[in-house]
Amino acid sequence: MPTDRLKIVALLGLIFALMLSLRLVSLQIWSVDIYTHRAQNQHVKQKVLQANRGRILDRQGRVLATNLESQSFFVNSISNIDSLRSLAVRFSHEAGQNEAALLKKFEQKRPFVWLARKMFNGPSSDDLPDGVGRIVEMRRNYPMGALAGQILGYTDTDNEGIEGIEKGFDLLLRGQPGELSARVDARGNVISALGAVKRLPKDGEDLHLTLDADYQSIVEEELSATVDTFHALSGIALVIAPHTGEILAIANVPTYDPNAFNQYESWKQRNRVITDQFEPGSTFKVVAIAAGLEEHKILPTDEFFCENGRLPVAGGQIISDTHPSGWLTVRAIIEESSNIGTVKIARKVGDVDLFRYMRLFGFGAKTGSDLPGEVAGQLRHPSEWSDRSLETLSIGQEIAATALQVATAYGAIANGGHLMTPAIFKKATQGDSTTLENAPRLIRQVISPETAATLTSILEGVVSHGTGENAQVPGYRVAGKTGTAQQIKEGLPGYDPDRYISSFVGFLPAERPELLCLIAIDSPKDIHFASQVAAPTFSRIMQRILSLRQTPLRHKARLADRPSNTAQTTDIHLVGLSSQTAVDVLNRLGWTWKFAGNGTQVVGQHLNAAQHEALLFLETHHTELQIPDVRGTSIRQAVSHLTALGLRVQIEGNGTVVNQTPAPGSQVTPGALCKVECTRES
Repeated sequence: MPTDRLKIVALLGLIFALMLSLRLVSLQIWSVDIYTHRAQNQHVKQKVLQANRGRILDRQGRVLATNLESQSFFVNSISNIDSLRSLAVRFSHEAGQNEAALLKKFEQKRPFVWLARKMFNGPSSDDLPDGVGRIVEMRRNYPMGALAGQILGYTDTDNEGIEGIEKGFDLLLRGQPGELSARVDARGNVISALGAVKRLPKDGEDLHLTLDADYQSIVEEELSATVDTFHALSGIALVIAPHTGEILAIANVPTYDPNAFNQYESWKQRNRVITDQFEPGSTFKVVAIAAGLEEHKILPTDEFFCENGRLPVAGGQIISDTHPSGWLTVRAIIEESSNIGTVKIARKVGDVDLFRYMRLFGFGAKTGSDLPGEVAGQLRHPSEWSDRSLETLSIGQEIAATALQVATAYGAIANGGHLMTPAIFKKATQGDSTTLENAPRLIRQVISPETAATLTSILEGVVSHGTGENAQVPGYRVAGKTGTAQQIKEGLPGYDPDRYISSFVGFLPAERPELLCLIAIDSPKDIHFASQVAAPTFSRIMQRILSLRQTPLRHKARLADRPSNTAQTTDIHLVGLSSQTAVDVLNRLGWTWKFAGNGTQVVGQHLNAAQHEALLFLETHHTELQIPDVRGTSIRQAVSHLTALGLRVQIEGNGTVVNQTPAPGSQVTPGALCKVECTRES
C-alpha cells in the first residue's frame, strides 16, 4: 500500500511537472508575442511630441500671434483632504480657477486632476507639496493685445484654433505632432527615453497676413474715438487695396483681447465686418446708377423731377428726401443723396436689370474671402418682391449686406469695374522658404471701365460739394458716398426712429485709387447723419495713414489734379492735424502759412484763397474767433463753414439753419461749441 501511494504521488508530480513545462513552453514560445505586447503596454508608453504652432504676422513681418513657455500644474496623488482644500483655495486665487469645481474633482477621487493650465507666473517647484506636478507647455500669446483681436481669434488650451484666423487656417498653423516611445514607472512617470523617435514633429507654418499693424492701430483708434464721441453701440471699419482686394485693416469696436478671451461677451469677439448684416441705405444707391449707366438708360446729365421731397409708392407709403428738391441731374441726385431721384432712375432700369446688377456687384452671396465665418447677406429674387420692392431696394432697404460686401462692391468701381476677391492671407512660410502664396483673384467684370470712371467722377462730387464734404482729405481727390439708414425694430415691424447705421465708404486718389475705406457706426446718439459721424472718421483715418512714411501714396496726388470747379477754400480742412502734417499739406498745395500760438496740433484756421495764405491756430493759442452767420444755409454748408474755423458743431433738427448759438459776430476761442437749430421749409 505505501508503495501504491508513492506511485500515485509520483504520477501526480510528473503530471504537474509536465503541465508546468507545457505552460512554460506556451509562455516562451507560443504566447511570447502576446505577453511581450502586454509588458510593453505596461512599461512603455507612446508619447506625443507636440509641434510648435506657427506664428501669425502682418504684411511687414510684425508678430501678431506667437507661442510662449508656460507652466501647468496637476495633482497625481494626495490623500490628505485638508491639503486638497488648501490647494483648491491657492489655485483659485493664483490661476483664476473655480475653487468649488476643483474640490468636486478631488471628492470624486480622480487619479489625475489639472490644477491650472498654461500659467505664465506660477509657483516654483520648491513651493509645491508632494503629489503636485509641474510641466512646461507652450501657450498662445498675442503680443499686440487687443489689436485685430476679432480677426486673429484664439486657441484653446490644446492650441487648437477656435475663432478667427486661428480657426480658419488651423491646418496650416498647427503642424503635425511627432511620437516617441518612453519607459515609464508604475505611476506612469517617464523615467527614460527608449529607442529612437518614431516620428519627428513638423512645426506649423508661419502665416503672413495682408494686414498692416500701423493701419490697423490707426483705424481702431479713430473708430473707438467716434464710437465714444457719439455714444454709439459699436462700430466697424475696414481698409482695402481695391486693385488687389487685399485687406489692410479691419476693425471692430468694442475691441477685445484674445489673451483673455473668456473675459469678453461673445458678440464682442465676432468679426462683425463679415458676420453682421444691415440695410446699407444710401451707399447702395450706386447700384441703380451703375445699372442705368451701363445699360445706356441714363446719362449723368439727365434730369429727374424729385417731387419736392415726397413721392407716394405702392401700399400707401411715402418715400421722402431730407432735403426737398425739384429737378436734379443724375450727378446731383447722388451728390444730394436724393431717395426720390434714385427711385425714378431704378424705375427706368427695371426690376430684372436692377436685380442682375445687385448680384453682379456681389450682394446676396459671400464675397469668397478667406475670412472664416462670413455670411452671404439677404437678397430676395424679383419673384418674391412686393409692389414697392423695386423702389425700396434701390435706396438700400429690403436688403441685408455685410460691410465687406459693400466695400467690395465699391472696390469694383475704384478698380475699373473689376470685382476682386477680398483676401486676408498673403503667404505661408516655413523657415526661410515660402510654402504657399496668395495671388489677387478676379471674380468678374461688373461694369465697363467707362461706367466706373463716370461713377467715380459722380462720387468725387459727393465729397467735394455734396453730402460727403467732411470726408475730404487735404491734397487728395476723394470719391465716396454717405449712408444714413434706419434700423429695423427688433422683433417688430417697421423701423426704429432712434436707431441708425451711419456709414461712409470712399477711396483715393480718385484718379488712381489705391486705398478704400468703409466706416459704419451703429446707433450714434443725438447726431446720426453719416455726413457728421462717419465721413469725418474716414478723413481722419486716411490723413493718418497717408502721413506714414512708407505709404506709397504720399505726395502723389496734388491739387493740380483736381477739377477746377472743386479747388475751393472749403476743400482744405487742416483742423485736427498735427502742425507738421498741416504744413506738409500746404506745401504740396503751394500755399504760404503762419502759426498763431505754440503747440503741435491745429485747432483753427483762417484761409485767404486769393493769396493762397493760411493762418493756423495751434492748441495753446487763445486768440478769439468771430462766429460767422450761417443762418439760411443748409446743414452741410453750416457744418463745413464752422468746422473749417476749428469750431465744434451741435445740430438740432433737420433742413435749413434758422438759429445759432453763440450769435453771429460773437467772439469765441478755437474749439468752442456752436449750436445750430434747423427746420424744414413748409
